[in-house]
Amino acid sequence: MAWKKAKWFSWRGICAAAALSLIVLLIALQGSATQAGPSASSPLGPLPPDWSLSITDVLAIYSPATATGSVTVVAPPVVTAKGDIRSAVIEEAPALIEDLFGEPRPAGNPVPLPASDAAAPGLLVPLTVELEDGFQARIEATGYPVPGGKLQLFLLAAPSSMPDDDTALQTARTLVDHWRAAGLAINERLTPELTRRGPTQTEDVGPASVSGDPSNPDDKIENVIQYLRFPFDGSNPASAGEPVTVTALLLRDGRVFESEARAPTVFDPSSRPPGSAGTGRWRRDGEAYALAFTDGTQGTAVSAAAKTLPAPASLLLSGTFTATGGEPAELLPATIEFYPDGSLLLKDRGAALSGAYEITGRTARVTVPGREPGTFLFGLRGELATPVLIVLGNRIYERQTASP
Repeated sequence: MAWKKAKWFSWRGICAAAALSLIVLLIALQGSATQAGPSASSPLGPLPPDWSLSITDVLAIYSPATATGSVTVVAPPVVTAKGDIRSAVIEEAPALIEDLFGEPRPAGNPVPLPASDAAAPGLLVPLTVELEDGFQARIEATGYPVPGGKLQLFLLAAPSSMPDDDTALQTARTLVDHWRAAGLAINERLTPELTRRGPTQTEDVGPASVSGDPSNPDDKIENVIQYLRFPFDGSNPASAGEPVTVTALLLRDGRVFESEARAPTVFDPSSRPPGSAGTGRWRRDGEAYALAFTDGTQGTAVSAAAKTLPAPASLLLSGTFTATGGEPAELLPATIEFYPDGSLLLKDRGAALSGAYEITGRTARVTVPGREPGTFLFGLRGELATPVLIVLGNRIYERQTASP
């Protein structure tokens, strides 16, 4: 290994007001290491609020300490990959973890990570390690190949007791997923480079902007699609299930979220971290979208048949739409009647609720007296005045035609 055993990381327990023993991950900076302030940028791009940076033989960013602990992400320089990506990550990650933290132990099955436009398929290996002070740490090692026969690793370290939905943990996972999707490679100068798949090698581009938020949330969206998913039972591959129609939200950074109902104004991608159900990546495959999910399933959605269009400002609809796919949800019944005055009827099993709707861009807001308003993802296909299909939240609705 190229890294010396330094043990830069140590953990200590602190007592909260509730007298619970908590774990906080601290970084003891060595030598000429530098630390960025809360609002500073790093070689990896702008840091989240109150996150900090240390630079030693690796890049490391860490979250502020909270009641649940602290999260650290370590980005070492690339190393020579030995064998296939699975073998390389499983061999190199434990060796690096032992140099930094202690002897790692398996904590779950490796998770395949689908390719992006910039990076080949990778692997996430969950591990645990007992630190010198006796506390347990969870480690998520993400690795992927980069040009030149190299392997890039990112190590995410957090207290083993930290809840899986902790905000800092989700933020760290999102950062790592962004870097992997961009194909970042950390060189010996600790400068990130964007890699290109294929014969082109690397291009030194300086700081990578991975956490900027557009002023218009719709700018993050590549498309909202509907397509057929064929259920697959790995224990009985010969038995094909009936296909189901589902929706998917495709972000411009290459991530895909199946059956996402929330509008971009309220959807936080970190709430569905990489590896969770229905998450994965997409890329262009000619005129189609090639989808790869972290459960190992893959598929292709023909672009012309799958994609939808955003609505113009203050879209008004007229007609009856019936659900043909997606899961039932609050305020998303089997049938919806839209009226051009902005009102609607929600019908299901003989019951009807009256309400109002507002649709602009990729956001549809439905309000019903006495109920919490719903803010849903939106897309349409066909003429703006008379779309033949709409996606509302995670449901697909087709226009009913009048009987002759």
